[in-house]
Amino acid sequence: MSARETIVNRARRSGVQSLVRDSRKKQRLDRVDGRPNEFGESVGRVSPEDSGGVLDRWLTAERVEIGRHILWVLAETEGARDAVIAELCDVVRSHYVSPETMARRLEELGASQTASVMREHLPESKTARSADMGEILATECAEWRLGYEVPIRRLRWKDGREVPLRGDDLVGLSRDEKQRLQFLKGEAKSRAALTTAVIQEATEALGDNEGRPTRHSVLFVAERLRDNGSHDLAAELEEAVLRSFRGLTVEHFVFALAGNDPEKFLSDHLHACAETKQLQHAMGVRVEDHGRFIALVYERL
Repeated sequence: MSARETIVNRARRSGVQSLVRDSRKKQRLDRVDGRPNEFGESVGRVSPEDSGGVLDRWLTAERVEIGRHILWVLAETEGARDAVIAELCDVVRSHYVSPETMARRLEELGASQTASVMREHLPESKTARSADMGEILATECAEWRLGYEVPIRRLRWKDGREVPLRGDDLVGLSRDEKQRLQFLKGEAKSRAALTTAVIQEATEALGDNEGRPTRHSVLFVAERLRDNGSHDLAAELEEAVLRSFRGLTVEHFVFALAGNDPEKFLSDHLHACAETKQLQHAMGVRVEDHGRFIALVYERL
């Protein structure tokens, strides 16, 4: 085995393959037009034996039905953080830099300089770190519990490390029983003290564009998929945009990472959506030392 192959394999063990997903009531994008899905590994997720276990070992999860909508209440398992923090950092790191790029940098620059380059990608302000962490966990949890694929890691394309990306925080994909595309439009919030106003802000963003994903966000995903060689799926997304998503199911997802208990805020949100045509998913992750937790993760990257 060559030195480069050894480096790539090490990178993959520390976080590059597909995250285990719970496919509850969804058929995952395992095949596109009869061919294996081409983009799963290229987005750099942690391996099934590592990352699916990370979230399972770190968080407890309770599923509550509110009418036809779904609420997920998640919280840290007591004492679990120390056991999973290194693996959780691998997950976060993979949202900023692809594992292939990390492997090449390790080979060409060595560990110290690779770490220095990595830090250039990372936000330094508390606000930007909090926002990024919310989006990262929303992406991972959507795949873990909702059964959707989130085919790209958006944070790799930030204009600057302190600058938020425009567009939908999350665009997830799945297929229905007839293999038609379904979309998940998601908004992520991260606050030490979650409030009703913050959830309302997310709700209003989901309602924009008549509740459909923004055209720009879906085309952004399609273009990144073409960069990865996933032309068939990219063409499906482009066709969906050209048809203004007519005939396609769109579900909504509000995610909140909070220091206080998010359950009531999210429950109230779902009750208020009783007449909304889109199926609504809401998920809250409570981390009581919200700011300290985020700082701990970023200090280790």
